[in-house]
Amino acid sequence: MRISGLASGLDIEGMLEDIMRAERIPVDRLYRQKVKAEWKRDAYRDVNTKLLQLRTKAFDLRLQGSFSTRKVTSSNPSLVTATATGKAVDGTYEISVASLASSGRVEWRASEDVDVNAIVTDAIAEAGSDVEKAVIAFEGVDGNPVLVELTKNDTLASFAAKINSNKNLGLNAFYDDVKKQMVITTKATGASASVKLGEDTDAAGRAIVSELFGVDLDGHDFQEQAFVSIGTAGENAQLTINGLATERESNTFEINGVNITLHGPTEGTSPVRVTVERDVDAVYDRIKGFVDLYNEIITELNLKLREPVNRSYEPLTEAERDEMNEKDIERWETAAKSGLLRSDSIISRILSDMRMAISGSDLAKVGIKTGSWQEYGRLHIDETALKEAIAEDPDGVMEIFTRQDGGENVGLAGKLTKILDDGMERISSTAGKASMPYDTSYLGEQIRRYESRLEAMEDRLARVENRYWNQFIAMERALSELYAQSDWLYQQLAVLQG
Repeated sequence: MRISGLASGLDIEGMLEDIMRAERIPVDRLYRQKVKAEWKRDAYRDVNTKLLQLRTKAFDLRLQGSFSTRKVTSSNPSLVTATATGKAVDGTYEISVASLASSGRVEWRASEDVDVNAIVTDAIAEAGSDVEKAVIAFEGVDGNPVLVELTKNDTLASFAAKINSNKNLGLNAFYDDVKKQMVITTKATGASASVKLGEDTDAAGRAIVSELFGVDLDGHDFQEQAFVSIGTAGENAQLTINGLATERESNTFEINGVNITLHGPTEGTSPVRVTVERDVDAVYDRIKGFVDLYNEIITELNLKLREPVNRSYEPLTEAERDEMNEKDIERWETAAKSGLLRSDSIISRILSDMRMAISGSDLAKVGIKTGSWQEYGRLHIDETALKEAIAEDPDGVMEIFTRQDGGENVGLAGKLTKILDDGMERISSTAGKASMPYDTSYLGEQIRRYESRLEAMEDRLARVENRYWNQFIAMERALSELYAQSDWLYQQLAVLQG
């Protein structure tokens, strides 16, 4: 604690604040330079984020699949639905469904005198006093045996639960405790789908199978066939496609790149017409999405290049911020950040290169044209002309964006992707990336130099302030001693005068 001005009567603390305020001027100037560098770095990174969004849109337009989208319509979606894959071709299919593909199944119904909860327990007990469980081997989805183990505590309900919980079985089981019946069905459909049991079923398991499904596995030769089918096999779907009678194991299948799903028989109704055609709206929306984002970004970047610089607004120091409220601080910093990227050469180069790439393309042939020079390269879409071009000359539209030359994409999308990649790399070398653990960019290094210099200058200010305090304290001590001598002399003179 420093107590000043007792001897001199001076406001030493106030004087020191004024002196240090003057000493801090170079520090504040450097601090403002550091803050401006940080603002500029962040502004560059915001630009890179927007360019990455545009780059993603441009990259999508490099892919031929973006222009070969098909849409599929069904005249009766309740009976037949369809979706197109990338291999789909235009066409029309008339489909009549006689019957759907069904699952294989095996059922069991208890007689009145059967204790259903004792079936598993009794089978294990009859297998021997040393037997603690029963094993039933089903054929799994991969063709290998899958073992289901039952203990004396298991019931038919828990047996069904164990079947349902094992994804490798490919089976569904349901036990109805009210009707005392059980059914097991295959998830697969078709004539080859059936519930199958293998020779790894042990004695207790065979007793359970015999009691439930009336199957004697002991009488089956597993050397000739690894599994025995029980119950009823599934049936194939019976249908007619464009007058050709055919069948399928599954109710979902593919024809010419179109995934067809059957939902019910068409008996008594007209054949379901499935139409596959180019999805003009999807291609149009994809191109329009790119153009809209392109216009949004170049408009914003052109505004930044022409944004006025408010030289009367500098970054606020901590002392200045303490004297203002939050709204005033926000308004001040908004004005101070204006013009950070004014006439920036990197952004100007990116915009110029993109305009050159677009002007060298054939976008005007498909209804996409640039506006007046005051719009700085904005694009305008003639919706009718573009949709007509997509419908009548889809390959020509695709060629504009995806044209290849020697294995390299030299279409508009390829050119823009390369321009944006190069531009984002230049910005990253200048401003770095937020995801980088250590920023080695130009501005990153500059900010670290500012911080190092500020640290040294703050240390110097602390030493200067301490020196001034020591000088003022020394002055106070000298004045105190002088006043003490003066008082002593005054007392001596008073004594002499009697």
